[in-house]
Amino acid sequence: MKLHAFQYFVVVAEELHFGRAAARLHITQPALSRQIHRLEAEMGVKLLHRTKRTVELTEAGAAFLVEVRKVLQQTDLAIQIAQRVARGEVGTLRIGFTASAMHTLLPEILREFRDRHPAVKLTMSEICTVDQVKGLSNETIDIGFLHPPLNDAFLSLHPLQGERLLIALPESHALAIQTQLPLKSLAAEPFIVHPRYEGPILYDQFLARCREAGFEPNIVYEDGKHQTRLGLVAAGTGITLVPESLQKAGFPGVAYRAIAGEFLELQLAVAWRRQSASPVLQEFLQVVEQADYQTDQNQ
Repeated sequence: MKLHAFQYFVVVAEELHFGRAAARLHITQPALSRQIHRLEAEMGVKLLHRTKRTVELTEAGAAFLVEVRKVLQQTDLAIQIAQRVARGEVGTLRIGFTASAMHTLLPEILREFRDRHPAVKLTMSEICTVDQVKGLSNETIDIGFLHPPLNDAFLSLHPLQGERLLIALPESHALAIQTQLPLKSLAAEPFIVHPRYEGPILYDQFLARCREAGFEPNIVYEDGKHQTRLGLVAAGTGITLVPESLQKAGFPGVAYRAIAGEFLELQLAVAWRRQSASPVLQEFLQVVEQADYQTDQNQ
């Protein structure tokens, strides 16, 4: 049975007049009559009583009218949902992010995207760069806010702003009175760092800079969470490297100081599967690009 035959029947049932129904449907009366006859033949049910002067619904026709209206309403809803999905207005987006991303552009991006697409469900997972790449590969996340460089050909990458790495040390530390610290002044300090597997390139760059400054860093503890490392700093366990944006977290008992000269930067980027055709993802990337552009204009 054709969907348009259901629509024709509903109009005839509403008008109870083939001429008026044909006019509403913009078809000829004989064509409409043939469609109704064909529908009744396919169903094996008489839907209408016809005379030269009147058209009436049979009992079966009245019952069919109630149900076919539901079908047409559900069909309209299905079409609307499909159109909204195709426009990226509904659906789900699974986002992975590193801790530093939540202190830079990510909150602004999330706020703007929710304003534009309130019907899209966002799921958030704070995970390191290595695990985000794995999640993108096995499709447990759709997009990641992570730290390049990456050598994964299946990913597309949109670089975002980078930020300086600062030294976080206890407020009572003797070096905290200085506004900038030469890296070699930290040679005797106990370092708390992120594990190498969570960011091998940055980890190795840090070791290389320390060696260039003439010392091997004394690494006393490794932890991937910025908040854990800052808590250990506040407790006097050691010093750590954090992105500049972490100063906004207002962690008590911790001072943040720049390293003199050219030091390390933490680059942030958005990554997604190159072959992904998700309309929701494309809408999200538009928001990312606009937020990044506005940040560049304001700098």
